[in-house]
Amino acid sequence: MSTVIRPRFGKLPAAIAYSGISRSRMYEHAAVYRGLIKKNGKASLVDFDVLDEVLDDLPVAKIKPAKPRSGESAQ
Repeated sequence: MSTVIRPRFGKLPAAIAYSGISRSRMYEHAAVYRGLIKKNGKASLVDFDVLDEVLDDLPVAKIKPAKPRSGESAQ
């Protein structure tokens, strides 16, 4: 079994791929979570430790059971 170690910081495209959060939503979260995005010259770097906090704080999805399709019996 191999362990994948994520970097501490990454550019926005890597953070978007990691989290599934859009670029604009990432900036909205940065306004609430201090230190999520840091600047290194012109580059914006995302702190993956803070990004994990953002993901942990997201609400749990409320999933309703699927309705039976016509012709299928409910169990």
